[in-house]
Amino acid sequence: MAEARAYARLAIASTIALGLIAGLLSGWWAITGGMGGKNYAGWYGSSVTGSADAGPWLRARVAVSGLLALNKSQAIYFTRKTDDAGQALREGCQYKVSGGAMPGRWWSVTVYAADNFLPRNDDDALSFDATEVTPAADGRWSALLSPARPQAGAWASTRNAGSFDITLRIYQPTAAAQQDFATIPMPEVTRLDCKGAA
Repeated sequence: MAEARAYARLAIASTIALGLIAGLLSGWWAITGGMGGKNYAGWYGSSVTGSADAGPWLRARVAVSGLLALNKSQAIYFTRKTDDAGQALREGCQYKVSGGAMPGRWWSVTVYAADNFLPRNDDDALSFDATEVTPAADGRWSALLSPARPQAGAWASTRNAGSFDITLRIYQPTAAAQQDFATIPMPEVTRLDCKGAA
């Protein structure tokens, strides 16, 4: 009888412990591992970031990543960790980011290392923005992400970034962009070359 009670206690304790571990791991993944939001041509964004409608997991993700999100009437945010071929962004590669007019007053693209901080380098070029790109006659622009400064053009340094992600911020977005992120012409991210890659 005593042995049966001890076994029952052990089974209950094990079940509770497994439940707690599974809950903690799933919560941690939801905060740090999941991109959050919906996928818009490879960029992930949530229409409730920075609003009272944000749920507890999104608020926790924003707190952990240090996004310091503004209300969506002031800024909307999108993050991506892969290029257009679905390959992870990494320091040893060079990428072309290209797009057209963004539906807002101003925009920027910033590089973040895997630890959610800016890459630790002294290149003084961890982002590029609307004032740094030169649109062509058709309104399209491009910039580079690479560990080495190009000879010309807009550029963001990925030196010491390791596996990184990029964040697109569109400031004072149009009402249409705020209401439907799917209408935003998201920039393309094309891998140009990689050191030691096939």
